[in-house]
Amino acid sequence: MNKKNGKKGKSKKTRIVKLLAVVLAFVFLTIFECLKQYEIEIYENTEISVNETADNYQFIKELKNVKILTEKTEIDTSTVGEQYVYLTVKPTIGKKYDFGYRITVVDREIPKITFNGDLETTEGTEIDLLKGVSATDNSNEEIAVSVEGDYDFTKPGEYSLKYVAIDSSNNKAEEAFKLTVKAKSAPQVTQTEGTSSQTKPETTTQKEKEPSNTTSETVTFTTSKGYQGVTQNGVTYIDGYLVANKTYSLPSTYGTGLTAETKSAFNTMSAAAKKDGLNIYISSGFRSYSTQNRIYNNYVNNYGRTSADTFSARPGHSEHQSGLAVDVNIISDAFIGTPEAIWLNNNCYKYGFILRYPQGKSNETGYKYEPWHFRYVGVDLATKLYNGGDWITMEDYFGITSQYQ
Repeated sequence: MNKKNGKKGKSKKTRIVKLLAVVLAFVFLTIFECLKQYEIEIYENTEISVNETADNYQFIKELKNVKILTEKTEIDTSTVGEQYVYLTVKPTIGKKYDFGYRITVVDREIPKITFNGDLETTEGTEIDLLKGVSATDNSNEEIAVSVEGDYDFTKPGEYSLKYVAIDSSNNKAEEAFKLTVKAKSAPQVTQTEGTSSQTKPETTTQKEKEPSNTTSETVTFTTSKGYQGVTQNGVTYIDGYLVANKTYSLPSTYGTGLTAETKSAFNTMSAAAKKDGLNIYISSGFRSYSTQNRIYNNYVNNYGRTSADTFSARPGHSEHQSGLAVDVNIISDAFIGTPEAIWLNNNCYKYGFILRYPQGKSNETGYKYEPWHFRYVGVDLATKLYNGGDWITMEDYFGITSQYQ
């Protein structure tokens, strides 16, 4: 009887030990499996503003059963765009490995335009509307400022204009200002007994004068391809089309703004592009002789005359002074290959515009490839120069040169 009870007791203890072993094994396996399940959760929004301080831990929301081995380091946010951030991590169970996630550096801040306020001049006296005007941006890029609005230095009145600056992220800043063109006052006459005298108006100093190639002489010629050309009052037309390049210049007094035809055609083209989901806008339209003189000399000071001549026109030789040319969107090589650049290359001729300086044609035009510069010539000539997508230059078509004399 006692032996049986002893065996029973021993058997019960064995069962309990086995049960405990099973429970412990289950608990261990459960813990093991839990530890094997690790996770790195990143915040849903991984955008950060350009030049904002950020580090490689900043976008990690939660770590589960894993730790970071990489030291905390700053992320380079100086350039807009996407980039990957990599970290070395070690799960609680398992080997270490490299973990990467993507962030996007964005620029949503508009440039800041600095200017001197409203401007004033006298009828017939042209002034540089961009003198003392500049733009800065949080991206630290160089941003050009342009003037939007119609004005005429030869007509007295008050013109409502605005300065416009657009950065490479298409953030657009606008600042309104007024240009007042005053009518010339009649010369004062002082009468004395028996005599009369007229006070002389102030004369412009030699330094302030701009050279002018205006002449009443008419010169006709025939191009190498048989087209008739005429130069009258300093302006050259070939087959009826105005030409401004390194060979043919414009008088310093020529031009007051974009022509009505150019503006209308551009607005029609821009509206068509908008229907295709694209945004095409004028970054630089009409530029006066004095404005071009300032721009060109700045480039010469920074890059030297030889280099500047490959991408900037000397004063009097710029198509912008004709009122028939526009620079669109981003005036830099960053515009190459963008959807807007591709659309314009393939469609601008339908609205009377040509890609004035095509790729690989610098030996003809005298300028580097500029996918942002377009010249209005009308649909007929634009279609011919489009040439099914293989652009022909005005120089090649008419048989003329583009070389400084």
